[in-house]
Amino acid sequence: MWIIIKSIFQLAAEQIQNIGLTVRLAIYDTRANNAHKYLGSLWEILDPLFQVLTYAVIFGGGFQTRAPQDGMPYFTWMAVGFSAWYLVNQGFSDTIRSIQTQLYMVKNVKFPVVILPMIRVVQVIPAVLSISVVATIAMIVTGHFHPSVYWLQIVYYLFAAFVMLFFLGIFNATINILIPDYDLAIRQVLRLLFFVSGILSEPVQGNGFNNFIYYISRINPFYYIVNGWRGTFLNNEWFWNSPTVMAIFWLEMAFFAIIGTHLYLKFKDQLIDFV
Repeated sequence: MWIIIKSIFQLAAEQIQNIGLTVRLAIYDTRANNAHKYLGSLWEILDPLFQVLTYAVIFGGGFQTRAPQDGMPYFTWMAVGFSAWYLVNQGFSDTIRSIQTQLYMVKNVKFPVVILPMIRVVQVIPAVLSISVVATIAMIVTGHFHPSVYWLQIVYYLFAAFVMLFFLGIFNATINILIPDYDLAIRQVLRLLFFVSGILSEPVQGNGFNNFIYYISRINPFYYIVNGWRGTFLNNEWFWNSPTVMAIFWLEMAFFAIIGTHLYLKFKDQLIDFV
């Protein structure tokens, strides 16, 4: 166990040491992927904006969904949570094939493979910032923009989100190579998670099904980040006010850090043989 714990910190240190390379490759890859498009990399910003506006129209307008706080406009509540959701969801899904798609390159070039998942995460940041700008404008227009000391804890939730994406990314990318169906299967799970992560409506207790969704959300790490984002900017809630949910989140991260690191170190020299 001590060897695994030591390896976890070594992988984290390797990522930190190569943060500059990670950012440069993320920028280069984004430009390369959008080079043939008329609007280029602008689509990386426009696409999530269209998503958040679509959900606002359908659920806020069509289904008349209401924010759980009295007097809180639905779009403001939803947009703040959606910025956090886009970071963890898109970052998570993009890490799945991050190593597989670059295996042949790293086979012939000395390259820190462990940074490949985080390259995909960094590519998501411009979109998250664009949604955050929209959410901020909505807060200002609706009179819910109240900067306070609570906002400082966004540093904690960003740290928690990147720790989650780093270790889940290593786990995802390794498992996806070992199990070819993993990518398709996990994307179906992500579609379900969207509705139990408090993005469009807050899970509440009630009948049997509602209770099931409510308790699933409490062990869903995506919900922890989304709910914490709203608690920071809208509800003035400190992250330590929910010690049980916080403990569950970090225990889950410890589990995936151990399993992901073990699988990555065990198979990293053989991954090319599985493709």
